[in-house]
Amino acid sequence: MNHLEFGAAGEDFAANFVEGLGWTIIGRNVRVGRGELDIVAMDGDELVIIEVRTRKIGRISPAETTVGPMKIRRIIKSAREYVGRIAFSGAWRIDVVAVTKNNEGGIAAELFSDVTMGMEGGLMG
Repeated sequence: MNHLEFGAAGEDFAANFVEGLGWTIIGRNVRVGRGELDIVAMDGDELVIIEVRTRKIGRISPAETTVGPMKIRRIIKSAREYVGRIAFSGAWRIDVVAVTKNNEGGIAAELFSDVTMGMEGGLMG
């Protein structure tokens, strides 16, 4: 499996994971300007933009640590564009789902909710 297939499998796993939380997926791999939103979902009345990171155990950095400030800024920009495009007026946030595959082939997901801490990029913009 090449890295693109591995990433796609991770996104599939993440999508199933958030559906298991009771969320409704409204879009996947949504193109917004020059960016892309991995998963867009509704958690109740709140719109959630989800960045998916997939890694194998044994890599130098865990999946969740690979979303740095520059990536967050790009996600915020794309998320704001998307929210404007669909004219969404409710609350929204950005989450990260870290998908990790262990050496035995097992896979797990961990949710990091509201990674901008409600700022929607306020201090990072």
